[in-house]
Amino acid sequence: MNFASINENKKTNILIIGGGITGISLAYQFINKNYDVILIEQFNLLSGVTSKTTAKITYLQDMIYKDICKTHDFKTAKLYYESQKDAIKLIKKIIKEERIECDFKKTNSITYTNKEENVSKIKNEMDILDKLKVKYNKESKVFDKEYKALIEIEDVYTFNPIKYLNHLIKLISKSNNIKIYENSRGYKIKKEDNYYVTLVNGYEVKSNKVVLACNYPFFTIPGLIPFKTYLEKSYVATCKADNIKNYAAITSDDSSKSFRFYEDKNNKYYIYLTNSSSINSKLNNEKNYDEVCNDLNNKVIYKWMNMDVMSNDYLPIIGSISSEHKNVFIATGYNTWGMTNGTISSKVLFNLLRGKKDKYKNLFDPTRGIMLNNVSNFMVNTLLGNLKAYSFNLVKKNYSWYKNKVFVINKDGKRVGVYVDDDNKKHIVSNVCPHLKCFLTFNMVDKTWDCPCHGSRYDIDGNIVKGPSVADIKLDNDLNN
Repeated sequence: MNFASINENKKTNILIIGGGITGISLAYQFINKNYDVILIEQFNLLSGVTSKTTAKITYLQDMIYKDICKTHDFKTAKLYYESQKDAIKLIKKIIKEERIECDFKKTNSITYTNKEENVSKIKNEMDILDKLKVKYNKESKVFDKEYKALIEIEDVYTFNPIKYLNHLIKLISKSNNIKIYENSRGYKIKKEDNYYVTLVNGYEVKSNKVVLACNYPFFTIPGLIPFKTYLEKSYVATCKADNIKNYAAITSDDSSKSFRFYEDKNNKYYIYLTNSSSINSKLNNEKNYDEVCNDLNNKVIYKWMNMDVMSNDYLPIIGSISSEHKNVFIATGYNTWGMTNGTISSKVLFNLLRGKKDKYKNLFDPTRGIMLNNVSNFMVNTLLGNLKAYSFNLVKKNYSWYKNKVFVINKDGKRVGVYVDDDNKKHIVSNVCPHLKCFLTFNMVDKTWDCPCHGSRYDIDGNIVKGPSVADIKLDNDLNN
C-alpha cells in the first residue's frame, strides 16, 4: 500500500513518528478508539530496522539475564523476562484474532558456546533461568553444531514481520481515526501551550502527545538518549537451504553468530548474522560483507547491514522522555531484540498515552540515570567510542579501501567528500554529519556516507537515507563546480 505525504498543516491527539514494528503496533491498538492518531514515516513504511531483522520471537536472548542481574538485580531481570513473555503472548493473540498469514512457526531457541572459556557464562545464565523457573534443555536433539555448553528452549517462535505488519497496516488504513503518511520527515518538535508542534515536510502537525518510534531520536538534550545508548551494526546474509531445521541459534562468544531457517511457499532459506560491532569500529564495510559471504561459501542471495540501538544498562528505553516533556514519549534501545521489545513497547505506550498504569513503566523509564554498575559501558561504548570515531576521522581522512574512488578534502574552508562514479562523474558533499558534527566515512558496498557516531546515512548526492539526522549534506552549487 502507498500513502500520501504531509502537504498541509495537521492537528491530532497523538502523533506517532516511525513506521516500523513499534509505530505500527501502537497505531493498531488505537483502531476505533476515541483518539485521533497520525502516523508518519520518513521514507516508506517498513523500510528501516524492522525490515532487516532475523525475526526471532524469543525470550532467550543471548546472556541478557546475566547482564541485567549484574547491572541491576534479579528482580529487574525477572520483570524483563515477564515483559518478553507478554510480548510473545500479544503477537500470538494478534495473529490468531486477525488470522494473519505470516509464516508464524514454533521453533527451538538456542544459546551456545563452542569455547571452553565461555562455558561459565552459559552456566551463569542457567542459574538465573533456574530461579525464573524456566524449562530448558542442556542437550539438544535438533541442533547440529558442535558446542561446549548449550541452553535450549522450545516455546518460542519465528515469523515474517513484513507480512505480519502489512496486515496490521491494512487494518489501520480502514480505521476512521488513524491516518498514515509516508515520505514525511519530522525534524523539529516545539512546545506551544498545551500542545506540541512537530515540523514535518515544512508543515506543522499540532498534537497533544508525540511518540518517537523512529529507532533513534533526532534531538539530543531531552532524555539524553545519546549518552545512554550506543549503536551496533551487524552484517546479515541469506542463502538457499537444502533442508529446514527447527531451531534458531546464537553464540555467546565474542564473535557472535546468529542464524535461523526460513521457508516460504517456494524456497527454503538460511539466514545468517555475524560481525557485530560498535558502529565506530570495523569501518571497512566491504571487508565485513566479504567475511559474512565467505562463511556461507559465497552462495549468498541477499546481504544487508543492520543497525541496532543498544542501551548501556541492557534495558529498553520506553516511556515519557522527561518531566519537562511528559507528553513526548520514546521507544528505543531494544538491544537487537526488536520483535519482542517493539511489541511490548506498543503495549506500554498504549497504556501511558491514555493515562493508564502499566506494569513495566518503571522498568523501561527513559528518565532512569546512569547506574554505577554500568558506568564502564557508558565510558567504553558511548563516550570513548564516539570520541574515537571523531578523533580518528579527524586525523585520517582517506582509507586504503577507497581505492581512488573516494576522497575527503578541504575545499574553500570546508571539509567535503568526493565520490567518483563509474562514469567518472564527481559527487561532492559535505563530510560533516549535521546531527552532532561527526565526520563521515564512505561505505563502498552501499555507496553511502555513514556517520560512525550515531548512524546517520546519506547517498552519494547528499540526500539523507537514515536518521537520526534530519538534514541533507548537499553543498551549495559553487562548491560543486
